[in-house]
Amino acid sequence: MASAKSPDRWKARLLEGGSAALTYALVRAEVSFPAEVAPVRLQGGVASVGAGVVFPLGCRPSWTTGMELSAEYLREKLQRDLEAEHVEVEDTTLNRCACSFRVLVVSAKFEGKPLLQRHRLVNACLAEELPHIHAFEQKTLTPEQWARERQK
Repeated sequence: MASAKSPDRWKARLLEGGSAALTYALVRAEVSFPAEVAPVRLQGGVASVGAGVVFPLGCRPSWTTGMELSAEYLREKLQRDLEAEHVEVEDTTLNRCACSFRVLVVSAKFEGKPLLQRHRLVNACLAEELPHIHAFEQKTLTPEQWARERQK
């Protein structure tokens, strides 16, 4: 475990974002004396910890997941694995910290499948990523449905 003598490492991690409770628990676990832990104060949608270290609420730092989640990463994976002809991925998190996404996937693999089976295909494709995503909204269309929708 790192000692309280490595504050730069913690500042860098805190700046990446994280929940106040998680950050407080992690900081407490890393320092020698609990008295060295500054209380977390919530102010206007951000949390500040100690000496001016501020991070957005609702974000989880990438170092907690062990993987890099981004709209582009998810788009490429969905396009490749589902052989999709069109994929849109939007990070819907208020501060764009990659924990909430909305996707549109157009794939011939959805032909003849009801909505639940389509969503299961998407969920299976993103099985490793979904446990690290807070909210996930998906729309799945066949190429024919996509062509009709674009004409509207």
